[in-house]
Amino acid sequence: MSLPDEKSQSLLSRIFAFILSFAILYGCLSLGRYISQLLPFVFPGSIIGMLILFLLLELKILRMHWITPCADVLMRHMVFLFIPAAVGMVAYLNEVFDSVMVIIFNVLSGIALIILIVGRLFQHFTENKEQREQRHELYKRASNIRKLKRRGA
Repeated sequence: MSLPDEKSQSLLSRIFAFILSFAILYGCLSLGRYISQLLPFVFPGSIIGMLILFLLLELKILRMHWITPCADVLMRHMVFLFIPAAVGMVAYLNEVFDSVMVIIFNVLSGIALIILIVGRLFQHFTENKEQREQRHELYKRASNIRKLKRRGA
């Protein structure tokens, strides 16, 4: 009986790495689904699973190269994973067209809200105390000018 050659060992090690990375990803997904069932409100288990995976990677409990083999395959074929959702949406095109104005309003108001919140957070974290006081002083002046204009009108 002969020993396996390098090529078959390399193939076996890649298969093992893929199975291990798949098991890690699937374990995070399963744990997320389990936690979502315990919650008193509806929340997607896949999102909780991604948060768990993120925390494990960020806390250095998991190493990125442990999940790379399976993650690379999933990322490469991600387009095919969205096809069932797109096909399923075709069945509801009439409802989508009936609600197009609501959808557009929600998208635009969501974008505006995100821009405002991110802008304020950026302003808050980049300003020093003196700049913040100057901005507040400008707001007070503008408010006073508006009040004077209202009284005069």
